Amino acid sequence: MSELSDIIKHNLDQRQTQTVLRDIARDQDFTGNDVLSAQDTLARRLRDIGIQAGDLILLSLPNSAANITVQLTAFDLDVVVQTINPNMPTAELRTTMAQHHFAAMILNEVHARALPEIEATSDLHFVHETGTLLGSDFTLAAARNQQVGNPLLDQLNATGQSPLGVLMYTSGSSGHPKAVALNHAQLLAAASEIARTQQLTTADKTLLVMPLFHINAQVITVLATLVSGGSIAIAPKFSASHFWQQVRDNQITWVSAAPAIIAILLKTKPLSAPQVPHLRFIRSASAPLLPTVQTAFERDFGIPIQQAYGMTEGASQITFNPLGATKAGSVGKSGGTAISIQDENGRQLAQGATGEICLRGDHIITAYLDPSLQDDFGNGWFRSGDVGHLDADGYLFIDGRKKELINRGGDKISPVAIENVLITHPDVRNIAVFGMPDPVYGERVAAAVIPEADAPSATDLAQSLRAYATQRLARFEVPTDIYFTDSLPAGATGKIQRRRVRDQITTQHVAAN
Repeated sequence: MSELSDIIKHNLDQRQTQTVLRDIARDQDFTGNDVLSAQDTLARRLRDIGIQAGDLILLSLPNSAANITVQLTAFDLDVVVQTINPNMPTAELRTTMAQHHFAAMILNEVHARALPEIEATSDLHFVHETGTLLGSDFTLAAARNQQVGNPLLDQLNATGQSPLGVLMYTSGSSGHPKAVALNHAQLLAAASEIARTQQLTTADKTLLVMPLFHINAQVITVLATLVSGGSIAIAPKFSASHFWQQVRDNQITWVSAAPAIIAILLKTKPLSAPQVPHLRFIRSASAPLLPTVQTAFERDFGIPIQQAYGMTEGASQITFNPLGATKAGSVGKSGGTAISIQDENGRQLAQGATGEICLRGDHIITAYLDPSLQDDFGNGWFRSGDVGHLDADGYLFIDGRKKELINRGGDKISPVAIENVLITHPDVRNIAVFGMPDPVYGERVAAAVIPEADAPSATDLAQSLRAYATQRLARFEVPTDIYFTDSLPAGATGKIQRRRVRDQITTQHVAAN
């Protein structure tokens, strides 16, 4: 076992008779001894079917104590886990199963029922059995006729200093998703940094509302808590109508959330502020948090929002606003990760200058799973694709994705900067800014807007928005095209995906003409 597994096992053993995981949907509490016993049972079953160190398993359980226990068991066995959305459609599940050789698959009921259809439309054939783990039913399946081994994973495992633990795909918000393999040392480094910067102790209790197939939930909520000896209350998903009661009933001390969750809580706020004095803070990550939303939330609820910045390639956290020393609009300071703002030629820029955010540290990957994707690494740095700057105090400010910057006649325009201004217009509920092709300037600024229910007509609102922008932005930043929509495409954590927004708007515009 690795140091990661040793630390978690030790902390579970210290809480043998105390609740470590609470499954809210099933109203069940599980002690450290319950979790350790379930791990031992599952480990024996996996060994019985031939699972060995370095093998890859697929996991599609919903948020639950069982999901977490499968991942902990895999760490103990030095087995790699790829977690997927438990609501993934059958066609996508079939494609996922064909991407790699999975020595075993632990599936929810819906995905298990899809196996006959996948068998009928592919060369895959399965042997499977059902079981129960900490109150959750699952199907354990294995393909009988796939190739043996995963050459790329085997190569990383052979050359690494630590066994691989997680295989995950990036969100693909500005391109095709990339396969990221994180080893135990990287996961432990990230979890330890989160625990330290958030001052987590054995007294802390967190509420899991983010999806467990995302790096945020896996490392920030689960591993950081278990490494620091705390406990987790597991919600099946975020529910605005149940959130405050869950926080109150479980005496939650902190929550990891996405900006979309914070915005929804603000929009659905009760008449009087909820009485949750034990809640120290809510951290926001996985997407930019609009300063106006943070200010309004903290004013109305009296609960600090700690904005952070992370990514799959860094096993979650890169920067975090220090407790009690938050800077509005910033994603915080490094807790140990080296950050360099560089130009396109890899030269470090002066403090305050805007450029690509480049990273180096114990929890930052040094290669993607696919060896052909090495352009993002150079001179010991990982080039994140995000653009931003560091202020004199070391706080990081992000302007957006490098590939999402709008190039208008040579002017590089940040969509985030425009969104932060236009979202303050009283008739705008949500907004996404992106570039559209322009025959003269190369690209022009466009905005997709979800208006408030009582907003004026589209024509009047567009005119009002342009006037509002003209008073507050540079001339070349004012949107040329303004579109109105009922929804904005977003990923699993609520991050608006501007490329999909642009494609959606383009398709609708072509269809309308």
